[in-house]
Amino acid sequence: MKSRCIIRATSLSRSFDRDKLQSSGVRNLNLEIGKGDFTMIMGNSGSGKSTLLYLLSGLDRPTTGSVWVGGTAIHTLKETAMALFRRRHIGFVFQDHNLVANLSLKENILIPGYLANKEKGLVQARAHMLMEQLAITALADRLPSQVSGGERQRCSIARALINRPEILMADEPTGSLNSSASEKVLSCFREVHRSGQSVLMVTHNPKSACYGDKILFIKDGALLDSLVFNAESDLEARHSVLLDWLQKQGW
Repeated sequence: MKSRCIIRATSLSRSFDRDKLQSSGVRNLNLEIGKGDFTMIMGNSGSGKSTLLYLLSGLDRPTTGSVWVGGTAIHTLKETAMALFRRRHIGFVFQDHNLVANLSLKENILIPGYLANKEKGLVQARAHMLMEQLAITALADRLPSQVSGGERQRCSIARALINRPEILMADEPTGSLNSSASEKVLSCFREVHRSGQSVLMVTHNPKSACYGDKILFIKDGALLDSLVFNAESDLEARHSVLLDWLQKQGW
């Protein structure tokens, strides 16, 4: 693991008003994510996993507390500045791919690069490299409706990486995929991490979590505990260790 911190959250809280009653999605949470780490966020349903990820990405605003990404206090940014920061520094993969339906896979990947005002030739070369890395080059001219769910998610990963973000975030990216497609998507995450990319991902699936190197367990909106895998262990060994650990967390 790298020692330099890429994300730091301090006293982070997010409250919601529901039916005139206030509830907490995240409460007084402190954490650090190291540069170059592949970190998984786990927790029971309603624990605040996705809320936390949205706060760390700037897609949501904290009620109190601070979030720093790569040295920038994103909780202080206005909406326009936050949108620009996300475009340049944070790649985000949603559970539902969120691709533009009437654009080809290649066009979906290219758009964020063009919006970042980067030189078109460099953007196109980067897109081609990512499509090759994620094994979707042959699908470049197809529409999202013409490919499988796993292929759409691989396109979403390429789109999220086009601007060389400091960190790649993903919210349950395999939640709607079958096991075969899930394995291919998770293998893509592992490969981009091995190339040096920092990755932060929310998952409810223990098998998916084993692709990461560190697990953060969230309970009732607070960070309960963390687990670091042996770097040399395979997926099967990690799964056994993780299930024992999750049981202790009240999984």
